[in-house]
Amino acid sequence: MTRRERVLSAVNHEQPDRTPADFQAVSEIWERLFEHFRTQDMKDVLDRLDIDCAWVDPEVTRKPSEKDAEGLTIGWGGSRIRTIYNAYGAHDEIVRYATDGCDTIETMEAALALPDLDEYDFSGIDKACEKYQGRFLLGGFASIFYYPTLIRRMEDILVDMALNEELAVYLFNRCFDWHMEYHKRLLEAGKGRIDAMQLADDFATQLDLIMSKEMFVKYFRKSMCEYIALAKSYGAIPFLHCCGSAYHLISEFIDMGIKILDPVQTVARNMEPERLKAEFGGNITFHGGGETQHILPHGTPEDARQNARMLSQTLGKCGGYILSSCHFFQSDVSVDNILAFYELENRS
Repeated sequence: MTRRERVLSAVNHEQPDRTPADFQAVSEIWERLFEHFRTQDMKDVLDRLDIDCAWVDPEVTRKPSEKDAEGLTIGWGGSRIRTIYNAYGAHDEIVRYATDGCDTIETMEAALALPDLDEYDFSGIDKACEKYQGRFLLGGFASIFYYPTLIRRMEDILVDMALNEELAVYLFNRCFDWHMEYHKRLLEAGKGRIDAMQLADDFATQLDLIMSKEMFVKYFRKSMCEYIALAKSYGAIPFLHCCGSAYHLISEFIDMGIKILDPVQTVARNMEPERLKAEFGGNITFHGGGETQHILPHGTPEDARQNARMLSQTLGKCGGYILSSCHFFQSDVSVDNILAFYELENRS
């Protein structure tokens, strides 16, 4: 099988020659793998790890945001961000949200500063599709709920959803409309060669849903269906990233037309691989599952191998699974554990 055929076979719930694999990681991990494999080319890394997928995204052409008087940079939508450093790398943290103090549509509209879509250069998508031809191509990061949390505090959003429906709907629609236009441009640039398009929203904690199922349907189902229809109109498979204990929404996702569910956070409640495969395995393909909280950062290479084998044998039985980490590989995961996780013997 070609790499793309292998993934499509799994998505169609047919048993491929081996479990297909994807790879996503933070920049620190990429740099370590570049050094390990003596290359600066992402494709070389994917080749060496025998990865069947590749992600294609536009180049951001805008200049880096200047820091304000407090030394903070301006994030998506206008929030203020600082970089936090730890023993393994760095991450960004929001210290002031763009809509802090906004309690009307007028004040929220004045506070928002969504990025100019013309600052994204989609012209390189065609070249990326050519570079990774033969692989299963994924793209996008559309959001209805997550991106609003980058410009408004989670507690304020949840209160709005309960007590100020008009304001909640306004914020969700403003962010979603931006994403719909962005992803139309991405799909057009891909010329039908992007195999799957991602919708990235976290509706759960590790214990259960953040909101009731009824609240989810009220605020998010319609928009999610619009995005799914957009992806399908270009021949792309709808792919959903939803962290945590997504169990009580999986039937809803399937009903809406989601075909691939990521990241399969197996340590979350009700997200045991055996349970997911038994209840939903014939109707959705699982992507992810590699345990990034305990096994991959703190375990041995043999622990990483066993984790990959268990996932391939459980979620990958009769297809319906793409091996990858649960969330991006974080900077506290060793190169040895990554190499062990992706050994071909784990995927048979």
